[in-house]
Amino acid sequence: MLNIRIFRKFISLSYRRDPPGPDAWHTQDANNSLDVFEFLDDDKVLMTSAAQTVANAEGLIDGVHEYDTIAPGKFSICAYVEQREFKCFPHGIVGAITKRGEPILADSTTLTNKSRWLVHDWKNHTDPPVDTRVAWSAGCIVLPDEGLTQFNKLLDDNGVLPGILIPTELFEEGES
Repeated sequence: MLNIRIFRKFISLSYRRDPPGPDAWHTQDANNSLDVFEFLDDDKVLMTSAAQTVANAEGLIDGVHEYDTIAPGKFSICAYVEQREFKCFPHGIVGAITKRGEPILADSTTLTNKSRWLVHDWKNHTDPPVDTRVAWSAGCIVLPDEGLTQFNKLLDDNGVLPGILIPTELFEEGES
């Protein structure tokens, strides 16, 4: 059975270079993309990619808060959700809980935030574009462009169609 494991390093939660400093694009990029995204068939690892799993855009993007980060636990990734503003083919996060304790619903939103929680690439397709020298997350799981391309190819190779739910578990490693 296809499944996903994500390993968040505890240090990833420390994304500010100077914690008491101001929110800024050049100060919230520490410990970026240190987490690991694994796609498996049963216990056989099909691919591994770096990932950014911590919402590191608080104060930089309206409505984004550090507590929008997904909490450790089991949830699902919904394959190939609607692209909307994305050029890549994103996937929805469903059934996860945020660090604030809000459940992520079947449409990849929460009751208080209608922005979607997704798995997507680093590219930012807004106008004007936002700095993408590192992965910026509003609570999403962000893979390097080549990581998402490889993941999508493996989904296609395994016959995964849009809307299929892939069991996922996020683990947090290190000191708390």
